[in-house]
Amino acid sequence: MKKNLKLYSVIIVVVAIVILSISFTNFQKQSTLLREEVFDKCKMIALELKHTREYLAETMAITNMEHDETTRLLMPAIAGNEIGKKFYNATGYRLRQVSSRYRNPKNRPDRFEEQALAEFEKDKKLSEYKGVDEIESKRVLRYLIPLHIEEACLKCHSAKEKIPESILEAYPEDKATDYTFGDLRGAISVAVPIDRAEAEIKGNLVHLTIVTTVGMIFLVTFVFIAMNITIKRKNETTHRNSG
Repeated sequence: MKKNLKLYSVIIVVVAIVILSISFTNFQKQSTLLREEVFDKCKMIALELKHTREYLAETMAITNMEHDETTRLLMPAIAGNEIGKKFYNATGYRLRQVSSRYRNPKNRPDRFEEQALAEFEKDKKLSEYKGVDEIESKRVLRYLIPLHIEEACLKCHSAKEKIPESILEAYPEDKATDYTFGDLRGAISVAVPIDRAEAEIKGNLVHLTIVTTVGMIFLVTFVFIAMNITIKRKNETTHRNSG
């Protein structure tokens, strides 16, 4: 009986270890899949804003639109900032335009974005920069794509003497001038909270682990009891036959 009890205990421990190992592995896989899925969404969001900016810049250049208090709202950077605010309010995703040579101080990059911009400057072929970071003590996934100066951008970002007077007046500390075609202008930055999603995955796996463990314990217990009954009957039969 004591031998069987020891065997039963060993089986339970082994089963528990196996279940915990499988659960941990599943959590890692689910977290990785979740991050890749979020990064894919971030890429689509960033590209959408990038193409919106390009369309606005090209339209203003083609129509030779004057820069005044009304039309300035259609400038790519200003429109992008407003789109970013609306997007954040609707989704909780932080969508920004950043540059080391910013015109609007609101577009000043943070530490992670500065690192991304440095990498984009170093490697002209780098099309994205991503990672895990913290914003206001919350874990987030960060994703950036580079922005380069196109022909339409030069109207507002070439030499100071060539850009519209209204821009010089609005931004006396402007750093976003003296660019040439193809220069790195900055980046579109997306940040997505990840803690809540990972907590849901963890909660689901903990629930599944508990249910599976309890089920396995019941199964092992049933097998243990059945084995003991069988052994007991066999011993009784042997004892009667020998008597």
